[in-house]
Parts: sequence; structure tokens; C-alpha cells
Amino acid sequence: MIFKKTRGQTEVLGLAIVVVILLLAAIFVVRFVVLKNPADYRKDFISSEIASSTISTFLKTTAKECSQLTMTELLQDCAQGNGLICNNGQDSCRFVNSTAGTIFEKTLNKWKLNYQFLAYVDVNSLLIKIGKSCKEQNLGQESKIFPIPIATGSMFVRLDICQ
Repeated sequence: MIFKKTRGQTEVLGLAIVVVILLLAAIFVVRFVVLKNPADYRKDFISSEIASSTISTFLKTTAKECSQLTMTELLQDCAQGNGLICNNGQDSCRFVNSTAGTIFEKTLNKWKLNYQFLAYVDVNSLLIKIGKSCKEQNLGQESKIFPIPIATGSMFVRLDICQ
């Protein structure tokens, strides 16, 4: 017995092929367009804000052990070499270094953030360095730099938050 295809069967077969092609196209679109991972702009923004607010707050912090001077004033003394000695016997550079280390230990380290804190007049001659460079850790970074006026120009305080 020989089967003959009728015109209606050929049309149904053609329609089925078109439906299969449309389904494959829809799966392709869903897979590569709709389910694409969104860019993580939020992480960069948060890291930048953490760096900015941390430095700003740190610079405004008052040291009761150092004649109620702010960290900004102590950094200025450190950069200018005026030789201020705090009640605990540390000069301004050592005091700022130890205080920053303690503060960052209780905040940034507790939040499991990799960071580097720098204070310098010339980037090749650091006054204070706490933490590891993001480049050493092969990580990206968000940085905030705050200039501080001193008698001979400006010094800079920078916090890099590694990502």
C-alpha cells in the first residue's frame, strides 16, 4: 500500500517546522538576552562611597590623647615635621598611623574589605601606609583622595577599596 501525501498534510508539516524554528529562536533570545548577567554598577558605587565617607570621618576624628587635635591637624603636623608629641609619647605620624590601623581594623577588616590607606606629600615618599596595594592582590579598586593644605602646598590622603 502506498501512502499519498495530501495537500493538507504538507501544510501541517510546514507549519510544524516553522513552529519549531520559532521555539528555537525564542530559547536563544531568552538564554542570551534576557538571562544576561547585569553589570554590577552598585558594587563600584558602594566601594567609592565607603572610601569617601571613611576618609572624611577619619579626618574629622578628634584625638583626646593629642590635645584634642583632629586627624587632619595631626597629619599636617606629620607632613611638616613640626614634632608634636602626644600624651602617649608618640609623635604625630606614629599616632595617626596607629589610630588609623585600629580604626580600619575595627571597620574595614571586620567588613572583610581589602584596602590600602596612604598619606603623602610626594607619592614616592609615603608618610603613612596601611594595608596592601590592590595591584599586589590583582584586584580592581575604587579610590578617594582628599587634599590637605600644608605650609608648603598640599598633602594627600588616599583610601583604595579593592574589589
